[in-house]
Amino acid sequence: MVRKKPTKNKKPMKEYKKPKTPKMKKKLSKKPKAKPETRGKLKYKQKVNLKTHLKKTLNKSKKILRRTRILKNLPKASSGIAGFDQMTQGGFEKNSINLTVGATGSGKTIFAMQFLMEGIKKGETTLFVTFEEKKDEFYKNMKKFGWDLDNLEKNEKFIFLEYSPEKVKMMLDEGGGTIESLVLRYKITRMVIDSITSFTLLFDDALSKKQANLGLFDILSKWNTTTILTVQDDPAKTKTGETSTIEFEGDSITLLHFIKQKRKRKRFIEILKMRGTNHSKETHEFEIKNGIQIGKRVKLKELK
Repeated sequence: MVRKKPTKNKKPMKEYKKPKTPKMKKKLSKKPKAKPETRGKLKYKQKVNLKTHLKKTLNKSKKILRRTRILKNLPKASSGIAGFDQMTQGGFEKNSINLTVGATGSGKTIFAMQFLMEGIKKGETTLFVTFEEKKDEFYKNMKKFGWDLDNLEKNEKFIFLEYSPEKVKMMLDEGGGTIESLVLRYKITRMVIDSITSFTLLFDDALSKKQANLGLFDILSKWNTTTILTVQDDPAKTKTGETSTIEFEGDSITLLHFIKQKRKRKRFIEILKMRGTNHSKETHEFEIKNGIQIGKRVKLKELK
């Protein structure tokens, strides 16, 4: 028999590997770039920081909340004028800034005062800032409507402040001044400035007027007050100057017309705008007796 030669244990063949070149080494040493995180895959910490930042931004200025309409269905501050509250679904939005525009004799001051008196009935403290009225004469005139302002002032429910437009200008530089100290001290919730036109006349060009008005609105928006600013202007005429620079900043604009018809002047009211409210688009006639009394609707053609 032929003997088979014993087989030697063969070593397994090594796998062939390409020698690493310097370029390959560099490529291997580089770490893969992390994929950018999408909005939905933010880490928990990042989410918390984002929410905190958003809260701080919103709380910093009520103006932002109002302009962007983040807060909806805010409670209303009744005007005390029944017809007007029906036209506006309950009155003015609380903590809002509202413009009442009208010519001399149209009823702007009575309208604003009726709004303050309604607040006093509800137990609120009110402030009337004027650039033109003298206190004694003003109190005497308001008694005709049954408003005893002397007594209300003693009970710290009504505060009358004679102010100059120059002081308001100083208030912007100080960031509040006398008005802010009164608002905080007496916890004022309703305020009237009569009229803002005197303030805007201090500035020569449109740009400085706009900047001053923006500064004023910014200060007013920081206080928890529902404010009416009266504007001396004839709504029937083309708007120039004072009105056009602030109409976009106001939360509402109410127009008071005082028009001569058949040898007699009549008063009419309409709401040009009111943010967040499905307000009436119609024009109503009104009379001043024991305050403002809104009457029948009229067509715009009848105002000409």
